[in-house]
Amino acid sequence: MKRANFLVMVGVTLILSLFVMDMASGATRQLKFNTFSVTGSPWHKAMLKFADIVKSQTKGEIEILVYADAQLGDMTQSLTGMRTGSLDMAYFDCAVASFVKEYQAMQIEWYPYLFNSKKDATRIMNSRLIFDYIESATKQSGFRIFAIAGDRSPRAINTTKGPIMKPDDLKGMKLRMAGIPIFLETAKAWGAKPTPMGMSEIYMALKQGVVDGQDNGFDLSLPPKFHEVAKYWSATDHVYSVTGWYIAEKVWASLTEGERKIFKNAATDAGKVATDEVEKLDQGGVEILKKAGCTYVVPDRKAFANAVADLHKQFEGKIWPDGWVEKIRAMQK
Repeated sequence: MKRANFLVMVGVTLILSLFVMDMASGATRQLKFNTFSVTGSPWHKAMLKFADIVKSQTKGEIEILVYADAQLGDMTQSLTGMRTGSLDMAYFDCAVASFVKEYQAMQIEWYPYLFNSKKDATRIMNSRLIFDYIESATKQSGFRIFAIAGDRSPRAINTTKGPIMKPDDLKGMKLRMAGIPIFLETAKAWGAKPTPMGMSEIYMALKQGVVDGQDNGFDLSLPPKFHEVAKYWSATDHVYSVTGWYIAEKVWASLTEGERKIFKNAATDAGKVATDEVEKLDQGGVEILKKAGCTYVVPDRKAFANAVADLHKQFEGKIWPDGWVEKIRAMQK
């Protein structure tokens, strides 16, 4: 009898031990966080900061696994991954969401010469106008942008031929642009031939002559060293934009209110890291280009702006709500 009781106690103890071990092993929840930007870039540094804050604030209960260099996919693959459940989070421009139909109005952020500065872009992209739209788009898309934080460099035109001083200089050039309408039509308005491709393909495409140029700012051009193979930089400053903090809606729904607050605050703080790192690139970028033997020019920006002055008319009421361009311009007066 005593032996039987002893065996029962041993069995109970073993079961409890296994239960405790199982609880302990499940205490840390891991979330996969991806970007196509390269290791060591401003975005990558911001993501690492976010991961550190979340781990600290949740006392290790949530661990963010950071992946750079498009390890878990490029822009569209990341959006699809969050919708299907293979990816939990992503970090890149908030207008990347527009690759998904439910978020198509976010293209407006990339409308050329819409914002006057980084500061205006950040303020307006965090306005009620934009977040009301984000909230409605989230319900159908399967992912949400839970924060918009992290200034980007102004977009420029980086080419293998040049210098580019006016739109006519781009005539016939194959210009890599993101594959959405606002970019494709912008390139056409300038006389270029838009050539969509993923970010990870740009370097070799420039090197091999598949494209003659690309449009990105210092933040996405200098870290992957596009200037090694494209020696002409034209500071058109045609787009100011901001990075977005993306999360799968199912993951967001599973977080407590306290955890959501931690995520939002962490994104704000980590966004400042991206902003500071981008500012360093913007301040030192010209010198980096010159040391690499590149030609840096400030073109006729007015000519570039005039060439796309009426471009919004084909998007109003179709891609984004009627009157958004004028509303946003009025917010900067």
